[in-house]
Amino acid sequence: MPRIVSRRLVDSLQSKVVSGFYTDSATLIQTTPTGSYDANNLPNVTTNSILIDCSFTDKPTREIWRDYADVEDIQAEIRFEGHTPTKGNHIRLTGQFDTSDFPDKTFEIVGIQNRDAFGWVCALKAVAI
Repeated sequence: MPRIVSRRLVDSLQSKVVSGFYTDSATLIQTTPTGSYDANNLPNVTTNSILIDCSFTDKPTREIWRDYADVEDIQAEIRFEGHTPTKGNHIRLTGQFDTSDFPDKTFEIVGIQNRDAFGWVCALKAVAI
């Protein structure tokens, strides 16, 4: 019985966090090598783009990233729930504060922390694609 109650509590917390805290939008861009190579001997990849609701800040808390990434590279931080990110994935910020008229910015994930019921927190560095 306690397991059912705790799962309901976790689901309730996740729902409240997503609806009240994740006011930004982004695309999680995941690439996977296919195992084949092109004419320049570079690996062919498939790309999967996933729309996510998130919370983005360009003022990251660098001290929490000391064990996960080079803090000199960290320029932003994102929090979201759902799809599992990996280092090297890209995040394209597409909207902030529930608006879509925001210039696209793209970042690479350089550090990841799993916050269980509260989702993922990722350290980001800006990239040009």
